Amino acid sequence: MDDNAKLTLVESYVHHYNTFNIPGMLSLLDDGVVFENESNGVINTHTEGREEFEQLAHESAKFFSAREQKITYVDLSDSGATIGIDYKGVLAVDLPNGMKAGEVLAVEGKSFFEFSGDKICYIRDMS
Repeated sequence: MDDNAKLTLVESYVHHYNTFNIPGMLSLLDDGVVFENESNGVINTHTEGREEFEQLAHESAKFFSAREQKITYVDLSDSGATIGIDYKGVLAVDLPNGMKAGEVLAVEGKSFFEFSGDKICYIRDMS
């Protein structure tokens, strides 16, 4: 896959994420996609396959009334793509950590993508 195709896939994925378009996100993923979320060096979420990813996407969407991943940089390589992310989400529900609905959750991080054929086969979000 060439760099333009990688960039298009990643930008489309982020766009669909920001607009809560879960079917759009799923259309970009390989059937066996692996997703991991890493926070402070610890993987706290792991899914395998589009079905598990879809379940997680629907559950995660319930926590936010609005959300935006803003790409701050892109690093393309033979093995994949890494993007810098400025994330802001408006909470739709109160969280156990004390944050309340309506408050803004803001974090910086990065996401790493790998590809198979013309689909995304691996995503790791890191913050």
